[in-house]
Amino acid sequence: MMRAAYIAGIAHAQRIAREAVLTVAATVRPGDTEREACVRIERELARAGVEHWLHTPYAWWGERTRFDWRGMWETNALPSERRLEPGESFILDVAPIVGGFPADFAYTGLAGAGSSRAEAAPHLELLATLADVKAKLVTWAAPGSSAASVCERVEEALSGAGADVVHTLYPANVLAHTLEGFPNWTSSAPRVGTGFQLPLLLTYATGIVLHHLAGRPYPFLRAGAPGRARGIYAVEPHIGQGRYGAKFESILLIDGDETRWLDPELFGEVLG
Repeated sequence: MMRAAYIAGIAHAQRIAREAVLTVAATVRPGDTEREACVRIERELARAGVEHWLHTPYAWWGERTRFDWRGMWETNALPSERRLEPGESFILDVAPIVGGFPADFAYTGLAGAGSSRAEAAPHLELLATLADVKAKLVTWAAPGSSAASVCERVEEALSGAGADVVHTLYPANVLAHTLEGFPNWTSSAPRVGTGFQLPLLLTYATGIVLHHLAGRPYPFLRAGAPGRARGIYAVEPHIGQGRYGAKFESILLIDGDETRWLDPELFGEVLG
């Protein structure tokens, strides 16, 4: 498949995911449960013809945006009956497969349009920190940069801004995961329950094996990751401060002589 066509397929899938999440984010109100919001995201994606997933929708309210829980991430991260309170931050995150191409988009909002400027300030500070890091990441991840150094620069910048780094609590402590290698034999795997799905688990397991056996790029950007950062990544810096948590998830292309976001603004339009 031509590289330009592959990038266009990823961009199209990301637009579908972004539209669904932003549509639901505009309807989120205090009193909603995480599960109710996830059902609405699934409904939007069903209208777009989505049947397969890297992961089904996640929604986190309040302290859960900080991953303030104990035990296994995979279990505790699943949408709950936790109800959103006025003035709380929330995160929506979904990774559909559209026409065989994966996407992964996340949005951070604040519950209640009536939040005072003082109440909203901590949340806005986190978003400003994320926007600054997103702008600088293009330079940090320039072709030839090591995967480990990219992660180190991001963590240093987030900590230097006074934020707690939350994405190191993710499975495998990932900052980013590759979107290379699709469509593949797992792309049409049936959905099994909620959360991570077979295309994600099997594709990345295969990617790790091929890295060790054939020298393929390692599928994750994480502390200690081997080799150079190269390919198309879903990048998801996640931070917290006090009772607020925030993240974005955007598509970064590190290919040949260029490094660029397919969606340069924090939660902005996907340009492809």
